[in-house]
Formats: sequence, C-alpha cells, structure tokens
Amino acid sequence: MAEAQPSSPLFKSTAPFDDPKADTILRSSDGVDFRVYRVILSSASPFFKTMFSLPQDTSEDSKIPTVPFSETGRILDRFLRIWYPGATTAGFDSLEQLADVIQLALGKYDLQYLAPILNRQLRVYVENHCVSVFAIACRYGWKASAKLAAKQALNLDLPSIFNSTAANPYLRHITGDQFQALLIYHHACGKAAAAAGRLLPWSDAEYAWNKCTVTSCAACGQYSEIPGRGRVVPRAWIFTYLDEASAALKQRPGANVQNPALLVGAQSKAMSCSSSSHGGYHATSPCRSHGLQDLSKFVTDKYVPAVNEAIKGVLLQI
Repeated sequence: MAEAQPSSPLFKSTAPFDDPKADTILRSSDGVDFRVYRVILSSASPFFKTMFSLPQDTSEDSKIPTVPFSETGRILDRFLRIWYPGATTAGFDSLEQLADVIQLALGKYDLQYLAPILNRQLRVYVENHCVSVFAIACRYGWKASAKLAAKQALNLDLPSIFNSTAANPYLRHITGDQFQALLIYHHACGKAAAAAGRLLPWSDAEYAWNKCTVTSCAACGQYSEIPGRGRVVPRAWIFTYLDEASAALKQRPGANVQNPALLVGAQSKAMSCSSSSHGGYHATSPCRSHGLQDLSKFVTDKYVPAVNEAIKGVLLQI
C-alpha cells in the first residue's frame, strides 16, 4: 500500500504582512492573516477609509481589530502586493487570478489608480488568451488592450473564436455589440488581407515569373504593359501561391504567408519549368534558376507589408 502523500502546505503571509506591530489584521476566507496598518489602507481607498470608521471586531488571539475578507489568501496577497508600501510585487499564476485581482482592485475596493499597472499585466496574457483579454479590456474600458487582443485574434479563424467563448466567464461582462465588433473586425481584416497584393506580381519586370517565356510553363492569362518590356504575361504559378495565400488570409487574417505549406505548391511548379531553347542553345528558365529566390524576396519585401497595411486600415469599432 502506497504511503499517503503529505497535503500541500497552507498558504502563509510573508513580509511585510507579518509585522507584529501592525494595528489591523485582514483575514482571508481560508484563514490567512495579513497584518497591516489601517492608515495605509485608509489613504489608499475610500472603501477602506469608510470601513475603518466603523467598529471592528478584535481577534481572540491578538486583541487587535480583525477584518474578514471573502477572498482567499493567495488572491488577497496578490492584491495587496501591487500597492502596499514595502511589499515585493508578485507575479500572477494565471489569467484567472489576475482577473480576480482586477475586479478586487477596481470593482470592489475602488483603487482606480492601479488601472495602468493591471492593464499592463493583462497584456502579458494576450498571446494565449486573446478573446478573454479582449473581454476583460472592454469591461474596464482599456481600448488599446482590446485592440491588441483583437489583432491577436486574427491568428484564429472564426470557428476557433466561437469555440473559445464556450464557458468563458469574462464575456458575460461585455455587451453583445462589443463581441460583435470583434467578429466584424475579424471578417473585415480577412477580406482586406485576402485582397492585398493582387497587382504586386507585375511590380518588378525582373521577377522570374515575368521574364520566363518557356511555352510549357503555364501563363496566367493576364498581362500588363511594363516600361521597357512591353506586354508581360506572368507565369501562372505565382498566382497559384497568391490564391492559396488569399484563401488562408480570408479565414485567418493573421496567417503566415511565408509558411512552407503555402509556398510548396508554387515552388514545385517553378522548379518543374523546363529549360528554354534558342537556336540550339539550351538555357535554364528564369523560373527554375531563380524563381524560388524571387518568390521569397517578393513575399518578404512586398506581399507581407501589403497584407499588414491592409489590416492596419481596418478599424475596431468599440
């Protein structure tokens, strides 16, 4: 029979909340005592000032006023450490813990001057919890953080956003209009990103797909007049890439258009372009010789900036 494992140690308060000279005890819901000075709490919040103007019960073991709190020791500790003098700021274990402290500080105890600090802490979680961060930011009027979260949500498709809302406790605190604004923004960004860059293949006459004249290398069926070159008909494989990238961006506006999965089809077709022959002289086609290099440069230098600029032009209406 396996030996019983010892239970996890009870959370205990540490400096500066273990000061024996303190004149007040804040007792958490799980029995953790925080020894504090009431003058500090009273100066920090009108809530505490009013609370200490009322008669307080005293602790049987300490004979000083003891105030019961409904929060756990860990939450109360994180809350106090972001503003109590002499306290070392502790990080947050999770977004849930941070959300509890935000509600405690701004909603329950009215320490509004902590909003900038808590807003910065919230942004730490935007990458992995963008929808929740969006909801929390909207609740407290932090528009810049809401926009940051909405932009991060562009890395998701709409079904994933809807799936992330299941049992999400933070969405209940925002309006339907605010959540709809997130969806409208995502859709508009997808539409704008998908349309970006359609004219870019003609922007440089030296691109391999513009120089190739091998008849077996399929042309796109569209042409443009380029100064010094006349009518230019790009090879079709560059538009194969753009079509696939456009479809990906429409679903996920934050999709990585440099993803090898998107590039592989175009790369394969470029490399399959046969050699050209002129008067018995065989030359490697431009598509085959430097098509991949040109594609990489095109995507990095022109396509990605065009997509980013298109998304930048879409406004989040909250």
